[in-house]
Amino acid sequence: MSNIDTNIPDIEDRFLEPGGWRWHSFTRAGRKIRFGSISPKDSIPDAVIVCLPGLSEFGEKYYEIARRCNQMNLAFWIIDWMGQGGSGRYLKNPQKRHATNFQNDVDDLHYFYTEYIKHSSVHPDVGRIPVAMLGHSMGANIGLHYLKQHPDIFECAAFTAPMIGLKALQNMPMPLALMLSESLNLFIGKNYVKGGGDWSPSMRPFDGPEALSSDTERVKIHTKWFEKKSELKVGHITYGWVHSALMACARLNRKALLNTIETPCLIALAGHEELVDNQKIRRAAESLKSCKLVEFPDARHEILMEKDEIRDEFFKDFHALIKENIIDRPETLKPF
Repeated sequence: MSNIDTNIPDIEDRFLEPGGWRWHSFTRAGRKIRFGSISPKDSIPDAVIVCLPGLSEFGEKYYEIARRCNQMNLAFWIIDWMGQGGSGRYLKNPQKRHATNFQNDVDDLHYFYTEYIKHSSVHPDVGRIPVAMLGHSMGANIGLHYLKQHPDIFECAAFTAPMIGLKALQNMPMPLALMLSESLNLFIGKNYVKGGGDWSPSMRPFDGPEALSSDTERVKIHTKWFEKKSELKVGHITYGWVHSALMACARLNRKALLNTIETPCLIALAGHEELVDNQKIRRAAESLKSCKLVEFPDARHEILMEKDEIRDEFFKDFHALIKENIIDRPETLKPF
């Protein structure tokens, strides 16, 4: 396949921008946030999917997912978190994946919903179009905090490999991990973690145990876009990001917090998981009031980028969640 635009990677058409895609941005509290959206071309969508990507991800990576949602008659919106994608950066070195507090991301998401999605999710013939959440890893962490703080917006939520805990620290007591990360953040919070640095293709191998997907084409999408659009590039995390992530994870490890979330949830767990703590995911699923946990023994961390047999099974469960809580139950939908 030949491309005229040199900013377009040499990947299959299904991974490229679909017709009708729209990019926009907003600024809140000095934070510039980019977002994208697309709706089914010739029908009123059954629901609006709000996609919350994982660490260092970006909207372009989810074009194929957007197409899949449109085929299911679902509108699709995605946010680039501050510090990655087409959004603003925290530090002079734009590749340092820094953070100050995940609550800022929760607040960005709420602004995104109230100022853009809410007003666009109305149709003169049907009124309010309900919204559902789709979050991956770090995005799932932010999404769970959002459901706790804003319980009356999303009808249901699906999460893949949610970041409830970090696998690298799974054997360290949370109080000790928080104490150490707080000290490192205080003194060298803006530094890359030990061994970290700017982006290089070796950060995301295409095969082997460290690959984030076992699909031979989807595993390359992240790197292919980074190589063609340098403004998307993000390197390793900083100690500041680690501390922010641990604080967010510690909150989600409180059973009392999860018990108050009533939104029906679907959680997918990867059998070959190298980044997040599966034990903590299982405990979180048990603590949520309404949650279905599905495990994919052959999947790696990026379940949404996995082989068709794994992805199709996930989307089957995802559509069942939408059907049960939105399509088949219009009388129970939340008020506008």
